Amino acid sequence: MALTITVNERRESVTAAPDTPLLYVLANDLALNGPRFGCGLAQCGSCSVLVDGVETRSCVTPVAGVEGKRVTTLEGLAGLLRKARETHDAAGRSIRFSRP
Repeated sequence: MALTITVNERRESVTAAPDTPLLYVLANDLALNGPRFGCGLAQCGSCSVLVDGVETRSCVTPVAGVEGKRVTTLEGLAGLLRKARETHDAAGRSIRFSRP
């Protein structure tokens, strides 16, 4: 089944069964190695990704469950940090303090 998911701000089309763990799609189809297979039971956290900003264990999350959501892996964190820094810098420059 063809699914469209957004990973690290990029829309990706993947062919997988809806119940395929997200971790397998990230590693095998998208060649992203940040999330790792650990326990396979959602306990160790090595497979963690952000789904709409919430930590999610990708080893037990079906790929169909992230359609229409934003997935961020370790590889995508640099982009998030850059955006946060730009937002912070822009806000800092727009604030003006005047001395009496």
